[in-house]
Amino acid sequence: MNISPFEMWREDVEPVLQSKAEEFQMFGYTSADQERVWNCTMEKLKKREESHRIHVLVNSILTLSLSDFMNQITVASYKESAKYYSTEANLDELLGEIETHTSTKRHLT
Repeated sequence: MNISPFEMWREDVEPVLQSKAEEFQMFGYTSADQERVWNCTMEKLKKREESHRIHVLVNSILTLSLSDFMNQITVASYKESAKYYSTEANLDELLGEIETHTSTKRHLT
């Protein structure tokens, strides 16, 4: 994420981040915290071609929807799991588990 103009206002918008995190927590999403709200907002702003002003940042945080927040967390989770399974050692391990499971099945039938 290369949104350095917004990074300088991180401390200034902490109350807004906390408010949004508490809002999501009230809906039962206990994993919502300031860091995740910030990361989601940065992803949202990265796609826009707007000026780098503090009111744009605050507006983006306050208008962040729960569905956008959950979509971003889900995509990040998929990316992380894909990264985990993309390594060769993990792939070999996974193939070994599949082979072991299949060979055990052959003996049972």
